[in-house]
Amino acid sequence: MSEPSLFRHYQIVQDADGNNVELARNAEQVAVLAFDTKRLEYVHCHVLLNPLASRAAFDDICQKLQQRGHPALARMIDFGEDEGNPFYITSNIDGEPLRTYLGRLTDLPCWLAVMIASRSLETAMALAECGDAMTDAPLDSLRVVQTGPQTVQVLAGDFRVLDSTGGKKRVLKAGFDKQAKFLRSFLVEQSGGNVTLADHPVAAADFMELMGACLGSAGMAVMSAMRDLRATLLKLAPEHLSGEIPTAQKPRALLAPLLASYQEVARGVVNLVRIQSQRLDMANPYSMRGTLTKAGRPVLIEQVPPARVSCPQVLVMDNNALRITKKREFSALIKVALVNEAEGITCVAEEVAEGISLADLLKERRCIDVQEAYLVLAALDSALSQLDASTLKASKVRIDDIFLLTGFSRDDPRGAKLLTTKLNEWPAFNMVVRAHPTLASMAGRGTDPAVLLPPAADPGPTPWHGAWMAAMGKFLVGFVSPLGIQAEPDGSARERETLARLLDEEIDKLGQARPATRSDFLSRFARVIQHHDLVKPPAETQAAGVVETIAPKPRSRTVSVSRTKQPAAVRDTPVMPLTSGSVSTSGEAGTIGFAELLFRSGGGEPAPPDAPDWARDATGAPPTLPEHLIPDDAVPFWLKAAVFIGGTMILGAILAHFSGHALWQRKAELGNRPAAQTASPLPPSAASAVSTPLPPASTQPAPAVPKAIPVPEEDIPLAPPPEKPGEGLRLSLPPGAGGLREQLSREPPK
Repeated sequence: MSEPSLFRHYQIVQDADGNNVELARNAEQVAVLAFDTKRLEYVHCHVLLNPLASRAAFDDICQKLQQRGHPALARMIDFGEDEGNPFYITSNIDGEPLRTYLGRLTDLPCWLAVMIASRSLETAMALAECGDAMTDAPLDSLRVVQTGPQTVQVLAGDFRVLDSTGGKKRVLKAGFDKQAKFLRSFLVEQSGGNVTLADHPVAAADFMELMGACLGSAGMAVMSAMRDLRATLLKLAPEHLSGEIPTAQKPRALLAPLLASYQEVARGVVNLVRIQSQRLDMANPYSMRGTLTKAGRPVLIEQVPPARVSCPQVLVMDNNALRITKKREFSALIKVALVNEAEGITCVAEEVAEGISLADLLKERRCIDVQEAYLVLAALDSALSQLDASTLKASKVRIDDIFLLTGFSRDDPRGAKLLTTKLNEWPAFNMVVRAHPTLASMAGRGTDPAVLLPPAADPGPTPWHGAWMAAMGKFLVGFVSPLGIQAEPDGSARERETLARLLDEEIDKLGQARPATRSDFLSRFARVIQHHDLVKPPAETQAAGVVETIAPKPRSRTVSVSRTKQPAAVRDTPVMPLTSGSVSTSGEAGTIGFAELLFRSGGGEPAPPDAPDWARDATGAPPTLPEHLIPDDAVPFWLKAAVFIGGTMILGAILAHFSGHALWQRKAELGNRPAAQTASPLPPSAASAVSTPLPPASTQPAPAVPKAIPVPEEDIPLAPPPEKPGEGLRLSLPPGAGGLREQLSREPPK
C-alpha cells in the first residue's frame, strides 16, 4: 500500500485499498477527503479543473465566505492557486449528499420530508446572504446529517466559486414562486393539511424532484418568498414526535466506512471495558458506552483513526491527555481513562461527564438570558485557563464539548428538570471541557463557535481570546442559532443592539490582529449588564436572603445561587458566590469583578481609555427613570431607621419638657436648693472624706456596706471591742449627712 500523499499540511485520506477517497468528480472540479495535520480535523480539498477566468472574482467570493461564517455552511479554511491549479479547502460535513440520500429511498415519513425541506431552505437563505453561493446542482452540494434520534440537519458542503456567466450578472429563475407553490401543495396534500397525518409516507422521487427545482431557483432576490415558504412548512410539522427515524431512512455518516466496526472495537477492549451499548446518541455516532472493569466508572470508547485516515499527532494528543488530566490542578478537563492498542486497533476511553451538556441546554431553550450567559462565560473562563496552563495543543472546543456538572447523574429526573430552569436558580454547577480530539470533533459534528471568526494572521498566545468568547456569546444569547432556528433574546431593542455591537467589536478586533483578553471582554460584558440593569435575582431568592460566603479559590469555577438543599457531591465542592465575577488564573490584567460592577455607582466609575463612545456613554449615563417614578425601595434601610429613631427622641424630649419631668429641669431644681451649713465634729481628714456631695437616699438605693472601711488609725481612736456583733460601728454624725449615717449604721452581713 502506498503512503498517503500530502498537500501542504493536508494529508489525503485513503480507503482500505489505498485509493484516495473522492467526494465529487465532474467537469468543474475534483473533491477529495483530507486531514488537517495542524487543526486535527477532516477537510474537503476542491481542485478546479479549468483555469480561472477572473482571479479577482474567485478571491472575492472566497473572502466573503471566510468573513461570513455560518453554522449551516462548511467553513472556508483556505484558497489559492498552486502551479496554475486553483483550489479551495472547506471543513468536513459528515453526512450524505441530499441527492444520494433521497435516491436510495422509496418513501419517507411526511414529518421527515417537512423537516428536510425547511432545513434546506434555511441553508439556502444563508448561502444567498453570502452572495448567491448556491451551486448549480444544490442536491449534490447539500448534505444530510443526523444530530438526534428525530433530528436531521441539511448543511452546505460546497459553494459556487466560479462565475459561469462570463462576468454578467447571474439571472435567477423567475419561477421560484411557481416551484414553491408546487412543493407547498404537495406536502399539504400528503399531510392532510394538518399534523394528524405526520407519519403518512411521501414518495421520495417526487419529493426530490420538487426540492431540486425549488432550491435551483433560490437566491437573494427571493429571500422574503423563501421565508414565507419556510414558515408555511413549519406549521405542518408536529410539535412532539414519538419513536426514532427508521434505520433504513437514517442518513449515513461519511467516515463510518473508513473505520473499524463496533464489534472489532469491542473485541479490542474486552478485557478492560464492559460494553453497555454501541451508541450513546446520534451526536456521537462513533462512540460506545461502557464501564471500566476494575474501577467501575462509566466511559465512552472509540477508536483512534489509523495512519491512512489520520496522522500520528492524534495518538500523541490522546497520550498527553491521559497523562495531564490525571493531575489535580486540571480538574476542569474531562479525564482520559485509558489508551489501549490490541489486534491492530487503538482505542481511547474518556470518563463520562455526568452533567448537562451546553448543547442540550441550548437545544431545549434555544437561547438563554444575558445574565445567564455571563455566568456561563465566567465559568468557561476558569476552565479555559486550566487548558492554557496545560501542554495540550487543542485547537477546537465545540459547544458539545462543554458540560455543566450539577451533582446529578444523566438519568436523574432532577437534572432533566434543570434544563427548563434558569441558571441563576440552580443550586450550583461546575464547568468541565473536553480538550482531547474525538472522532465527532474531527469529523466536524457539533457546533464550533470559531466558525463566526474571521481568519487571523496572529491570533495571539491562545486561541481562546476575547473574540472567541464573543462568538460563544452570540450562540448563548440567540443572535446565532446552532440549530438554524432563530430565537430572539430577552430585553428591549436597545439592549440587544448594545450587546450585539459589543460582540461584533470584539470579533472585529481579531481581524485587525489585536484580539482582546478574556478578562477584558468579561469586564465590558458586565458593564453592559450593569447599565441596562439586566441582572435581577428571582423574588424567592431575595426573600430567602442569599448570604455570600468567601471560599477558597476552586480549581474550576463553581457558581452558588441559593441555599437550597444540595446533594452530597455538590456540598463537598468549594462554592463561590454567584456575583463573584471572573477571576483569571492566567495573570491577565484588567479583571473587574461582577459584584464590584453591580454595587458601584454608574456615574462614578470612569470608562477605560480605549473604550468606544457607546461604552463610555453607557458607563456615565444618568438614571433612566424620573424622580417621581423612583420606587421607595431606592432609599436605604439604614437611613429610614436613623430618621425614625431621631424623630422619636425629639418628640419624647418635647413631651417631657411640658410635663415637667425633663432631665434638665431636675438639674435646675437641685442647683437652687440651699446647702446645709453645719460644722462637722470629725477631724479634718475624716471631714474631707465625707464632704463629697451624695445623692438623696430617697432617689437612689443605698449600696451594700463593704466588709471593711479603711480609716486612719492616728486620726480616729479605736473604740473597745463590742460585746455583740454590730456594736461600736455607730458614729456621731451631723444631721446633714443622713445618707452616710444610714449606710454606716447598718449591720454588716452575717
